Amino acid sequence: MKLVVVGGVAAGASTAARARRLDEHAEIVVLERGHHVSFANCGLPYHVGEVIADRDRLLLQNPTSLRESLDLDVRIASEVIDVDPTGQTVTVRELDTGREYTETYDELALCTGAEPVRPPLEGIDLPAVEVLRRIGDMDRIKARLDAALTARTPGSPPVHAVVVGAGYIGLEMAENLKVRGADVSIVEMADQILPPVDPEIATPVEQHLRSRGVTVHLRTRAAAIRPLGATDGPVAVELQSGDTLPADLVILAAGVRPATELAARAGCELGSNGGIVVDHHMRTSVPHVWAAGDAVESDHPVLPGTWLPMLAGPANRQARVLAENVCGRATEYRSTQGTSIVQVFEMVAGGTGATERQLRAADIAYEAIHLHPSGHAGYYPGTAMMHLKVLFSPQDGRVLGAQAAGFDGVDKRLDLLAMAVREGLTVEDLEHQELAYAPPFGSAKDPINMVGFVGTNVLNGDLRLWRAEDFPQATEGARLVDVRTPQEYELWHIPGAENVPLATLREALPSWDRDRAVRLYCAVGFRSYLAHRALVQEGFTDVATLSGGSTTFKAVHERPQDRYEALPAVENYTEPALPAGPATRLDLDCTGLACPGPIMKLSETMSSLAAGDEVRVLVSDPGFALDGPAWASTHGHHLTDLTPQGAGYSATVRKGAPAPRPVSASPTPDKTSMVVFSGDLDKLIATFIIANGALAMGQQVSLFFTFWGLNALRRSDAPRRDRSPMEHMMARMMPAGAEKLTLSQMHMGGAGTAMIKKVMKENNVPSLPELITTARDSGARLIACTMTMDLLGIARTDLIDGLEYAGVATFLGEAGESGTTLFV
Repeated sequence: MKLVVVGGVAAGASTAARARRLDEHAEIVVLERGHHVSFANCGLPYHVGEVIADRDRLLLQNPTSLRESLDLDVRIASEVIDVDPTGQTVTVRELDTGREYTETYDELALCTGAEPVRPPLEGIDLPAVEVLRRIGDMDRIKARLDAALTARTPGSPPVHAVVVGAGYIGLEMAENLKVRGADVSIVEMADQILPPVDPEIATPVEQHLRSRGVTVHLRTRAAAIRPLGATDGPVAVELQSGDTLPADLVILAAGVRPATELAARAGCELGSNGGIVVDHHMRTSVPHVWAAGDAVESDHPVLPGTWLPMLAGPANRQARVLAENVCGRATEYRSTQGTSIVQVFEMVAGGTGATERQLRAADIAYEAIHLHPSGHAGYYPGTAMMHLKVLFSPQDGRVLGAQAAGFDGVDKRLDLLAMAVREGLTVEDLEHQELAYAPPFGSAKDPINMVGFVGTNVLNGDLRLWRAEDFPQATEGARLVDVRTPQEYELWHIPGAENVPLATLREALPSWDRDRAVRLYCAVGFRSYLAHRALVQEGFTDVATLSGGSTTFKAVHERPQDRYEALPAVENYTEPALPAGPATRLDLDCTGLACPGPIMKLSETMSSLAAGDEVRVLVSDPGFALDGPAWASTHGHHLTDLTPQGAGYSATVRKGAPAPRPVSASPTPDKTSMVVFSGDLDKLIATFIIANGALAMGQQVSLFFTFWGLNALRRSDAPRRDRSPMEHMMARMMPAGAEKLTLSQMHMGGAGTAMIKKVMKENNVPSLPELITTARDSGARLIACTMTMDLLGIARTDLIDGLEYAGVATFLGEAGESGTTLFV
């Protein structure tokens, strides 16, 4: 038998190798149009990022090694340009010489893979624009990046890179370019990153991506790419949104399509998704022609029809089936469920089986549950919250799909759920799985078991869920109850919710109407489940708990905005080092604490230390990147390190010597700071009259705007942006800018507010917008509270220009230096 294999990477190399192991006497020819075979194309981004430093480690085999180990005739730079299925020949062109020849075959395996999508953009062929598919692509990208980084001098602009596409390859490239020191922007036409997962799983990954300094442009696409000078130099990427991004390097990662031109020329049937149609033995519709890999459509274990997964694992398994059937064995390829995973800086995300979008499109009934367990035992260091979504049949509990995002243990949970989908296991089966447990690796109740517990409760009717996507319709007419603590409720709660902590719930029940619907929620779903069971057993007839709690609710309704910044340079905050000497060094874990929790815990710890002692603090609050340096500087401490780590940041703070306090009562009499909490017109007018008066007297002025005070800084002409239902609701409830504020008293349906504005104009008193502009132009620091922006769904584009963005520690630093501090 003579087997000719077209393509020499994943599927092609595996087909040839398996065929040789089964038939020592076969003549096997591999024709690869590239200059490399059997290379690790999934590792290409990591050599660009120098995570894999040795390029040769990506070259798994070469023609010589394959000849020596498997007696394969491997010909590189050999493109098959035609197939004659009648004469059973292929026409080959040697790319380096241009010579063409024909090669006969008894069996032909088409393992042509996929080719990158290159949209019809102006400038797409400029040297700065690359795709990443092969070793040669990687070499060009790395050479251009290396050259740009080497040419950069101190003080010059950073190297800019634009990645078009936020799928797995796009995110891997963005991470590795950022790690190398480039300023990276991602452009994605969808309304989320990571299209293979559902939005509530993609959202925490997007938050982490932005917190690491990567800019994300969603719901737009590249419209044109134009040179900024010489055609081989930097370019400008023009987006349909109107933004223009400078770029020394552009990576097109907008997807791939099956390379089926040769199969079509041979007469092979193509499927509805454009891939090659094969049977379960990997035969095409043409006799003696087989196919495997990214160009092939395959069945799905859950969804109807055939699919194009384009993954390395399925390609290798299909190749094995193809080779076995060519060699006379009756082996079948079952299906591809699309199990995939990606690392984005320290975070990991992926999925398996069907997504919710796919189940809806296929009209398949399903239940969805959301859980947020830790990756391993919470009391053992190094874990963080995981986000799990599992879809299962409401009839029999069969697992239909699952997705996860987190920092530790994500991969093994996805693998277990992939096995459940493959083998048709139910959520009840997951409840009974016995999994390896020790504190560094898991919990006694593993997240997989927890999926089983929750799913079985839903199936048995012990738990009824309502979903974040259905808000506010799901709560209309119902008593919406937040069973978290009062402190949690005050920090954030769903609009319209009343706070009845779980600890006091049973005392409140006797006065409630048992026939009125009750919708419960907590942080992740556990406390509200306990409340749910109590209410049902007390005779309440319509009770439901929010799936995944407020954590999932925020992921659905509070989409990330461009509010994360690259970390400020540590040297901007570091004071001269203290003399060397004995020092205490403590580790402080503040993960899971929201602003100002990390600052408060750090301050408490530092109070017990001596000058020169150090605290290494780990936080998961992204605002610490601004608040930590401000707090340290204000208190005379020295921030010696601030580094992204895990779910947040690692910082080292050295305690400074206490500074002698001046005898005078005021630390800086010529500085005034104000907390602007109110959104009332009269109070804001008074605030800015005082601020402008202080500025006129030569004082420094800072105004920290929080909660309703932020409405004074809103733009009436804010650019349109996609808002979550929650953000739409909050925007309608709050006044859009200083012109829309009303009096705290005597508003009288608008008449009183209009009267005071008229009186101000007649007496030549500037309007509030004019007072704000004057203060800003005169040097006042207008600081918007980032935590409040998150809570109220306010983006930076909603606010006027010239603002600063920070947390409570920044204000406290200002207040500590001020002779006067006012609360308005």
